[in-house]
Amino acid sequence: MLNPLKNVLQEHGLKATTQRLTLLEYMMTHDNHPTAEMIHNELPDISLATVYNTLEKFVEKKLVVIIDGISDGKRHYDAADHPHYHVINTKTNEIIDAANFDPAPLIKAAQAATGLKITEYRIDLYGVEPSTTEVHS
Repeated sequence: MLNPLKNVLQEHGLKATTQRLTLLEYMMTHDNHPTAEMIHNELPDISLATVYNTLEKFVEKKLVVIIDGISDGKRHYDAADHPHYHVINTKTNEIIDAANFDPAPLIKAAQAATGLKITEYRIDLYGVEPSTTEVHS
């Protein structure tokens, strides 16, 4: 029986090397939105350059998405294995997955406003926890 991850790579036109299989498995099993450096620290047998190059290939093939705009200045990655959006705590840089949103009305409105057929989307929201010291009247 073939490895399902090997099939995923082949379906996306990628050779199923050991490094690619290892990195894809890592991305599919970790929801910590890692940086390339974080992945390299956990998978030190794969060079940092290979981690970067493989992640870029995965982004190109839409297996992985990039989460930018975090105040730590680093590029974070997430598996594109299921539809969801990200909520980013701008105070702590925590990236939270959420899927309780139907994008259909937004997509329909965007298509109506632009005349373009929306083929993909990515939504990142930013916020902070409400202050617990606020005075309410």
